[in-house]
Amino acid sequence: MYCAACGTEIKAELNYCSRCGARVDKNAGESQSEALAYLSMATGFVGLGGLGLTIGLIAILLNYSVVPQVIVILSLAFLLAVFGITSLMIQQISRMTESNSGEKTLEKAKPVQFGAVNTAQLEEYRQPAMSITETTTRTLDKELVK
Repeated sequence: MYCAACGTEIKAELNYCSRCGARVDKNAGESQSEALAYLSMATGFVGLGGLGLTIGLIAILLNYSVVPQVIVILSLAFLLAVFGITSLMIQQISRMTESNSGEKTLEKAKPVQFGAVNTAQLEEYRQPAMSITETTTRTLDKELVK
């Protein structure tokens, strides 16, 4: 099992990720597979329903004796919209199946390696700025009272 927040592999008995501390949802895999099933079913309904509606639209337009060029343009536009929506749904299904499979999609971040600094790269020493209290507070000299 992998952490949903950072992608590190975690043991099944843990409730929190050992790397980032995110809470591990034990039922996430079940709910995601259920959502995947519903999305697949909805994609089929949208695709087949859109195709059926296109055929119905063509039949209605033919009954009203509309010019064939208009029928072709309307049906192509309608089919393009239906298949565009269906393809977006299929892309979402493929993303969900990639994350559902046991493969780790997130790569571990490699630590940044800094090279040794030579003397030419060193900056000049900068004296820290004075604080507000140093510039506004005065030491008062004692005055002799006569």
